[in-house]
Amino acid sequence: MNRGIYPALSGGIAYERLLSVISNNVANLNTSGYKIDRPIFRVDTPSSTEGAASLGNNPHRDKFFTEIDRIFTDFGSGAIKQTGNTLDLAIEGDGFFVVSTPDGQRYTRSGAFTLNSSNTLTTMDGHMVMGESGPIVLGEGSVVIDPEGGVSVNGTEINRLKIVDFDKPYNLQKDNNNVFKGTGEKPAEGYSVVQGAIELSNVNPVKEMAAMIEVLRGYESYRKVMTTIDETTARANEIGRT
Repeated sequence: MNRGIYPALSGGIAYERLLSVISNNVANLNTSGYKIDRPIFRVDTPSSTEGAASLGNNPHRDKFFTEIDRIFTDFGSGAIKQTGNTLDLAIEGDGFFVVSTPDGQRYTRSGAFTLNSSNTLTTMDGHMVMGESGPIVLGEGSVVIDPEGGVSVNGTEINRLKIVDFDKPYNLQKDNNNVFKGTGEKPAEGYSVVQGAIELSNVNPVKEMAAMIEVLRGYESYRKVMTTIDETTARANEIGRT
């Protein structure tokens, strides 16, 4: 086999994975608090010590190989959208809501909350939203949440939203259902809670669609290269047999 096909193959695989990342971003365009994922590429070269080490004993290490080294999350803020729903909350500034899940404590920027059958504030997936003194249980009456996160019912404060932050750059990993997991939480500072609003996804639809088109074109180019190399190799083998 023509060894030139391997760099093209690596590029095609990288583009296929990139397309999956972009598609997921686009799919979450309307997911409140969603944070966009971005790739970091790496090109292993014959002269690169790191590249040579990563290729190990690969007999084709004299070629260039392209791969996605890792995926990182862009924690830039999304726009704040007014909804008028009393239980919808958004955080202006740094910080995360804390929710309790069967897998432990998790963190989210999505403040599209609701009440369960016990009048406990939860996410749309049923995870309890945590306050500084435990789950937030709302009684009957007018609910007001102030910019500092104080939760009051009929003018009496009953709890305070637990809003935390982490050292930057954030070392948080995405978990299921638009939440993050991580360690090293600390009380958030300088934030403001907005009641009756949610933070939108920070995905830019125009940029992502443009990126998707570019990736599709790039993938098609790699596919044509591999097809050409394969056809050339087949012709050479045929000539060799004659």
